[in-house]
Amino acid sequence: MSYSPPRMRPKSSPGTRLPIEEIVLIGLLALVPVVFSRLTQECFEIPQGFLLTTGALALFWRALSLELAAIALTGPWRHVRSIPGRAAAWARRDPLGAGVVLFLGSSIASTIASPNPALSLHGAPDSTAGLVAAFSTATVYFASRAVSRGQAQTLVLFARAAGFAGIVTSLYALVQLLGWDPLVWGRTATFEGDVRVFGTLGHPNMLGAYLAMTAPLMLWLALGSRSAAGRIGWGLCVTIAGIVIAATLSRGAWIGLFAGALTWAALTLYASGIRSAPDRGSGRGSPVPAALWISLLVAGLAAFFFARAPMGAHLADRVRQIASTRAPTTRSRILIWHAGLQMARDHPVLGVGVDAFGIAYPRYRDPRYWEIEFGGTPNKAHNEAIQILAAQGIVGGAAALAVIALVALAAARAVKRKEAAVRGGAIAVSASLAAFAAQDLTSFTVAALGSLAAAMAGWLSSAAAGDPTPAARRDPGKRRREGAPAWAMALALVPAAFLFGQLVYFPLLAQLREKRAMKAPLGSPYRAWALTQASGYAPWDARYENLLGNSLLVQSGSEPDPERKRDLLRRAAAALRSAIATEPENPYMHSNLGRVATAQAALRPPEATEADARRAFDEAMRRDPVNAQVLDQESMALLALGNVPEARRVAERSVAIYPELAQPLALFGYMALLERRWGDARDTLELAVRREWFGEKDARAASWSNLSAAYLALGKNEEALRAAEEGLTFSPQNSDARTNRDLARQRLDAAAAPRGAAGERKGTVGSSR
Repeated sequence: MSYSPPRMRPKSSPGTRLPIEEIVLIGLLALVPVVFSRLTQECFEIPQGFLLTTGALALFWRALSLELAAIALTGPWRHVRSIPGRAAAWARRDPLGAGVVLFLGSSIASTIASPNPALSLHGAPDSTAGLVAAFSTATVYFASRAVSRGQAQTLVLFARAAGFAGIVTSLYALVQLLGWDPLVWGRTATFEGDVRVFGTLGHPNMLGAYLAMTAPLMLWLALGSRSAAGRIGWGLCVTIAGIVIAATLSRGAWIGLFAGALTWAALTLYASGIRSAPDRGSGRGSPVPAALWISLLVAGLAAFFFARAPMGAHLADRVRQIASTRAPTTRSRILIWHAGLQMARDHPVLGVGVDAFGIAYPRYRDPRYWEIEFGGTPNKAHNEAIQILAAQGIVGGAAALAVIALVALAAARAVKRKEAAVRGGAIAVSASLAAFAAQDLTSFTVAALGSLAAAMAGWLSSAAAGDPTPAARRDPGKRRREGAPAWAMALALVPAAFLFGQLVYFPLLAQLREKRAMKAPLGSPYRAWALTQASGYAPWDARYENLLGNSLLVQSGSEPDPERKRDLLRRAAAALRSAIATEPENPYMHSNLGRVATAQAALRPPEATEADARRAFDEAMRRDPVNAQVLDQESMALLALGNVPEARRVAERSVAIYPELAQPLALFGYMALLERRWGDARDTLELAVRREWFGEKDARAASWSNLSAAYLALGKNEEALRAAEEGLTFSPQNSDARTNRDLARQRLDAAAAPRGAAGERKGTVGSSR
């Protein structure tokens, strides 16, 4: 059974011009998933989120200008008096929209209750799912609901826009799969050492989820196409999307695609049972067999490629991990889910705050999560249901549940429509939304996914309601066609432009400055300047002040002038105190303040005491009791202050929590070197260098260098040479390792000379990092 979308409207007819709202929506659906920028620190989600917000503001400007025109037409007082009646009538026409409004109300309340309301408004770093994102996606829903008018024709345009984005990102993903990507990316996801494809979505899970959502829409276009070229073209798009979904190795996307297929099959059977006899012949017949055969050929070639490429073995392994609870990513997700449920238990009404999951998480960190994701602090629960409960409490959870129920009700009603094209569109949209919901059980929503889901839900709600009522056609429709007067558009532009500056322009400038700062050397004056600029543009983001304080601390370490050094440390302390005032729950900011206090205590005269440093570290540990990095920094600080017993006590606590972690053992070895206990230092460092370092190459190089120093002190020159060279493989710039290597070579050469003798110099002891 197939469903045929109607023909495109003739573009030459002036009476059938697309409304501005429809043009904006089509642009968002086509562009949000594919835009990226290497000028921002986060190259994908940040630009896509800014584009979505800009489009939502354009829709807001249009709606406000029409509303101002209506107020001028009816009179302000009469317009205000009609609000309750109009709101009630609107809720009856669009119950799903009322559910969306309830969810937005919950989001506002949770934003106000957040530990950092401004951050919840804009969205957390590496998350961008704050109140602005919620209102942007809701705006897409309401605009889609308004322009769809229960017609399949609008869905054709939406599906083609989403299909365009889907094929663009799929083709780029294939380029990545073949190793032909001309761009070099950082922060890529890997599986057993091989990079997983991510297209233009920034992460393979997001890419797979988006294609799982667009596949039903492209299939609907293929089945309903009136030409062989259209059927073959869209059929190939579906096939390519399926290949890329497999290549992402995203289990959530696979589950989403399966859920979409089940929904399609179930609703097709449901629709077959309720169709009237005269309407059974309304389809256009089955697709041309050539489309099927070409798609099967492409799929077969892809299967052959996978079988011969390393990705083939990875694909089989990943399939086996779907139901495995021992896979590292599964284990980490279970621990995150447990923490999210604890947050919901401790903050049952409004949650911890919109997009504040990462702020609250340290208090709930499980040491087992640290062992899987060293030093990681998740900003998401990786389960949308748990995310909402943790961030927005029972109020948000109830509103979200109402939205889901109303979407399901709208799908059931839309499938009962008499028009075959609308029924088929409702099935495809329902399958797309089912894929979205299923993958969200192990993932989260980003701009591309949220905007597509909102547009599809808006169309589905419109299709469920059927044709607009005569009254709605008589008034709002006429105003929409005629447009708002110039004065109304100009007046509405003022708040829209103000919001654009606050929500897009200044945050974008902060991102640009952050990118420039991160490209500058740590501790450089330019990095400090760029971070200061970024903080000025986005004062709600405490990261910038924290990064600034850390960079100034590093800069002070290489400053020879005492007064200049003192000034740099004062600025670092001020920046970190400002960051703590903005986000007091962040343990790293307190820890960095403790490091600055340690450096200030070493000044002559000192500007801080050991008590100041320990107080800052205690605050950090109170917020994140099992943070190995903070324990490590506190041990190093106490050692620098000469309090060796306390430094050893803190390191012992870290070893007790993380027995396989290398850093605390390396610190014990370093203390033994300082105490000239050469044998103990050697034994401890031999253990440390073989423990888990989680990619910290500089610290690993320092430990190999210290081990080389212990060997030199014991007269084991060959072992010292090997240890120093091993350290240089991890950090070629390590000067201590180079010095120890050269000394070991001199001793070996002297021992080999007929009249030579080994020198008495000891090796160079650096730091434990």
